Amino acid sequence: MQRLFFTLSLLLATSSSLDIDGVETTYGPFTNKEQTYVPCYSANSNAYAISSSNNGLCMHSHACRYKFCNSQDAKMNLPLYSVDAKNHTDIIHAFQYAKDNDLYVSVKTTGHSYTGSSTEEGSLLVWMHNYEKDLTFHESYKNSCQASHEKYVEHDVISIGGGAVWDDVIEAVKDDYHVVTGGGRTVSAIGGWLQGGGLSFSSRKYGIGVDQAIDFEVVLTNGTVVNADACTNSDLYFALRGGGGGTYGVVTKVHYKVYPKTAITVVQYSLLASDYGKYWELISKAVAQFFEFWIDKSPDLSNDWCGGFFGPFHLHLVYCGTASEMLSDGFFSEFTAWYNDNLDKSQMVENEWGAFPPSYIEYDSWYEYKGGAGAYQNPASTDQTGNSYNGIESMSARLMPEAVVRERGHDVLELLTSLTPYLGFVNYFLGGKINDVAIDETSVNPFLRSTVWSIFTNDDRSGQTVREFVTNDETGVCYNHHYGLEPDWRRACFGSHYDTLKSLQEKYDSDKLLNCWHCVGYQGEEKESSHEAYPINEISAANKYMSSFNCIMIVSLVSTFMLL
Repeated sequence: MQRLFFTLSLLLATSSSLDIDGVETTYGPFTNKEQTYVPCYSANSNAYAISSSNNGLCMHSHACRYKFCNSQDAKMNLPLYSVDAKNHTDIIHAFQYAKDNDLYVSVKTTGHSYTGSSTEEGSLLVWMHNYEKDLTFHESYKNSCQASHEKYVEHDVISIGGGAVWDDVIEAVKDDYHVVTGGGRTVSAIGGWLQGGGLSFSSRKYGIGVDQAIDFEVVLTNGTVVNADACTNSDLYFALRGGGGGTYGVVTKVHYKVYPKTAITVVQYSLLASDYGKYWELISKAVAQFFEFWIDKSPDLSNDWCGGFFGPFHLHLVYCGTASEMLSDGFFSEFTAWYNDNLDKSQMVENEWGAFPPSYIEYDSWYEYKGGAGAYQNPASTDQTGNSYNGIESMSARLMPEAVVRERGHDVLELLTSLTPYLGFVNYFLGGKINDVAIDETSVNPFLRSTVWSIFTNDDRSGQTVREFVTNDETGVCYNHHYGLEPDWRRACFGSHYDTLKSLQEKYDSDKLLNCWHCVGYQGEEKESSHEAYPINEISAANKYMSSFNCIMIVSLVSTFMLL
């Protein structure tokens, strides 16, 4: 509260732009009012434009201009100043200015946060969008451990600077290597995505993002620049590998693993209708049949099925290998046999509703799968955000334990079918190599290492339904996709690691300069959802019917992801 009053008085007393010695480009002071944010709307749904607009104030989810991404409270959540950081010195001077003027510091690269964690009311924003990107390759790169040490690593890497987004990395890697990337091309490569864990559609074979980071270069709030790996500042290395980021320091460079190039084969299945409400009873039976098949098969797929996503009406599976290798695996034959022999197609109506049989397409590399050269800096080749992201702030995510899917398959089927209208369209397929990493090796929620899916729901009540089905005693959330009003968020996001992370945050930011909502060590007002769950199998008939418009929109979004 003291900092807030100081910030208000500083704003009232300031009539000119911020000037920090040693920093070339600064912006502000900004008023914490709607008109300050209005220029962000001119970017429409262009994720690239949103990332670079309005002096760093824009969020990919416009709802996150509000505190807690909650428009009902209508409390704006904008920084007082932004610093266009381009090197270490800019960040160090920003920290010193914030310390001298009793300001919190927030950190943002692109603002692709569903919870608003990359902005903070009245803070000094360190905007990393224009920071150097590096993007150089190093063969047989080594960490600081001795060769005889159990945590010694030697691996080919790409050096990624703080301003790089996945679009930059994918274009730098091209066809030369395989690299574990995020979904959206405009997502920060080594900021929130990586430090929050980093899910990918190839994680089942290679691990999640934090499993690729050999070391971090970090600017601490005391003005020092340090490296962190398994043998140097190893506790900081642990914190940055899944501890959420935002409150330990500013990550400016990461040496990130790359792998030999591999072909990518994508298997797809879809169920479409011109009017979902008209045929809902029949469609829901087909959805249940698909879910029953997927519940039975997904936990046992080999790691070469390296990732993908699914929903009630589609499956998008990624196989790391050629089509002939995929076919020799056997699953595609089982999938086709299920479609031919088990899926009830007797009441499907041509041109009205029906299911497309499993199909596949082979890409020469991950680069081609992600769109090739034509996708670089192309707004049509990544997710549309901004004006198209309405409702994303209500989305919840929940990790589904592998043991629950194996041992309580009938209950899982009942849950999924009951919530069909409320399930997200990109429910991650996890497990595989993700689950081979020891839970204390990284700081992601330990339950992530024993999960098979990450389930998304699109409103408060459906999220609470899944939350009650698998509680924090047996699972949690993926930090990067969790709900902004997640109840008991510290436990849900970080599980048993939270107390350790809190002590590390206090160690590396002893002045408590860094602050952001749902970040470790957060200081400020709390808010969480209080909505009741939907009773399973008791959702009203009116709510069960999905409008044709909404379903067409979902299918369109799925199709977009299939092109990425």
